[in-house]
Amino acid sequence: MLDFSFMITNLEYLQQMTGNDPGIVKEMIQMFLAQLDETSVELDTLFESCNWLELSRLAHKMKSSALVIGVEVMTKEMIELEVLAKEASQPQKCKEYIDRFNFLATQVRTELKDCLQTLG
Repeated sequence: MLDFSFMITNLEYLQQMTGNDPGIVKEMIQMFLAQLDETSVELDTLFESCNWLELSRLAHKMKSSALVIGVEVMTKEMIELEVLAKEASQPQKCKEYIDRFNFLATQVRTELKDCLQTLG
């Protein structure tokens, strides 16, 4: 099994799920990176338009993706955002989670791009 020890990302589950196939791991990482970029923009847009239902749905979707890639802290925070957005009662807290997501996404991108270089 390839060793990808990172600070935020833990690819162990992804490797197990894919039978440690480097091609599939690479493809999944590339899809997640694209999703990160889209989600960053969309979270901000949905927040600004106060579209709480769609914000909750997007957080739910991102939670699942982050879980597969092994970004535990992002998974937990998307769970929190999903619940808060459904309730639409704490917009400032939602904004904090979105800002935190964007911060984490920067580090996750760096880690995953390093991983992709290792995979070739």
